[in-house]
Amino acid sequence: AGLRIAALGADWQPERALCSSALRASATLEAALEAFPASLAVVLDEQLYLAGATRLLAVLQSAPDASACVLVVAHEPGLSDLARQLARRGDPRARLRLAHGIKPGSFAAIALDVASWRELRARCGELVALEPS
Repeated sequence: AGLRIAALGADWQPERALCSSALRASATLEAALEAFPASLAVVLDEQLYLAGATRLLAVLQSAPDASACVLVVAHEPGLSDLARQLARRGDPRARLRLAHGIKPGSFAAIALDVASWRELRARCGELVALEPS
């Protein structure tokens, strides 16, 4: 997944990774780290363990604005619910696949129309990628 995210281009290089404290989530992040810059700030957060969309949104809203791109490694169904809430537009086929959830080892990339993480709200973004397709 890390290599597929890196393949999206420079705009998609995360500066911060928010990761559930669960062993499986941290192992997933660890496997992806080689594809990201060494300067990536990694935050293991117990709040993300089995978090629903509301909690995930709140954690993202508290991200520092200096981090333009944030990677979230957490759990289903919270991640899919959050992605569906945020993405008001995007490729219709990808949005249809998102309706069935994000599969293990997959990711959703969402471009957000906000100037600050505090402004993050429902329907403020575009689903750019849902990989693997």
